[in-house]
Amino acid sequence: MDSIETQIDRFFNPKSVAIIGASRRPGRIGHIIIEQMVAAKFPGRIYLINPEAAKKGHHILGIKTYGSLKDCGGPVELAIIVIPAKYVPLAMKECVEKKVPNVIIVSGGFRESGPDGVKLENEVLELANQGNIRILGPNCLGTFSPSTHIDTLFLPASTTPRPDIGRISFLSQSGSVGGSVMSFAYNEKIGFSKFVSFGNAIDVDEGDLIDYLEDDEDTQVTGLYLESINRGRKFIEICKRASKIKPFIVIKAGRSEAGTRAVSSHTGSLAGTDRIYDAAFEAAGIIRVKTIGEFFDVARALANQPPAKGKRIGVITSGGGFGVMTLDALADYNLEAPELSKDLQKRLHTKLPNFYSVRNPVDLTGSATAEQFAFSMNTLLDSDEIDGIIVIPLFMTPLLDAEQVSQAIVEASEQRKKPVVVVSVPSTKEIRERMFKLRLAGVPSYHLPMRGARGMAALVEYGEILQRPTE
Repeated sequence: MDSIETQIDRFFNPKSVAIIGASRRPGRIGHIIIEQMVAAKFPGRIYLINPEAAKKGHHILGIKTYGSLKDCGGPVELAIIVIPAKYVPLAMKECVEKKVPNVIIVSGGFRESGPDGVKLENEVLELANQGNIRILGPNCLGTFSPSTHIDTLFLPASTTPRPDIGRISFLSQSGSVGGSVMSFAYNEKIGFSKFVSFGNAIDVDEGDLIDYLEDDEDTQVTGLYLESINRGRKFIEICKRASKIKPFIVIKAGRSEAGTRAVSSHTGSLAGTDRIYDAAFEAAGIIRVKTIGEFFDVARALANQPPAKGKRIGVITSGGGFGVMTLDALADYNLEAPELSKDLQKRLHTKLPNFYSVRNPVDLTGSATAEQFAFSMNTLLDSDEIDGIIVIPLFMTPLLDAEQVSQAIVEASEQRKKPVVVVSVPSTKEIRERMFKLRLAGVPSYHLPMRGARGMAALVEYGEILQRPTE
């Protein structure tokens, strides 16, 4: 039998795919998936299963149709099922006969629909066990992996644009949340390694996927949207180990009483008591966030910067007010902004005017130059008084060369082992593009002090997770 790693990898890197329920009609789920697989330039063989179309010798988007899986000439490594729930057991029997090792069941109408759906789900799982088939779903979107050219999502790219290749993977129990996360990533120019919508998770669950991504070289950070956890003990044990390798971030829905009630009607799962989840995530070394925006603030920092070894943060700014706001934001996350020692202040004043305040924040005022930013960053990063820095270059000030200060930030970040985070105001299209370029160079940038402080807080939190003794 194949290893679990090989089994899960076929969801992202199959050599051949069959779409059971392929449709000739544009706009139908079974047609959109074909469009997306073609648009992704899937390199393997695609088999389209549509009995009526096959009888008439029809092709769909230039691809031949077949009456059933047994008619496909070659092996099928991944079957995508997009037919009504009541017919899924018949399709699963064909998958068993064809010896298909992996199946994604997009179809809904299972556990989330009530007792009859539970029975149907159990029947499907029993067939899968008979054929040693790994199932993703049902009631899911499936997988997206830009590096391996797989896209099983039935959300059209025209409404849900796909992000480019990156270092973040995202696992979602909800298809709608997952689609929104992908659109957000695209608009913010944040790349993805892998995306999975796993729905009801009757077989492959969040624990299996984390276990796989722990060793995935293309994934630096993994995010999860969860409404419930099916096998809690397994999940915690896997995360305890995996979180020592790379960071994991979770958005756990169902925090309120009303939200808990809604979870049951959505996926047929029990959300549980939120305090229990907090304790479990803490024990497992998982960083918890509340919103999609907060997830990306945290993820872009963890994907590109080293974890902080302490919570003492230095702030360098060309706007005094922004420096004060940043210190307040750091305090909200229980981070420290210690006053710099007299010796360190003297060192800064060797190249900075005496009227600059350098107690922390280091306020370079509206007279700031790129050279002053570079000197201040390097001095604080070299000091044993500071564990990380937040840099606030207000690019609109007249003496500040945006290109030079951006280059200085990138160089300071690359040459040292302490995290660097940038906060600036995207007041023009050019400045927004400048901030995007910083992100592409590996320096997380934010529009507001609170968001920059949240990114730094995540780097401090993950540093603390790594320093915990292994149980």
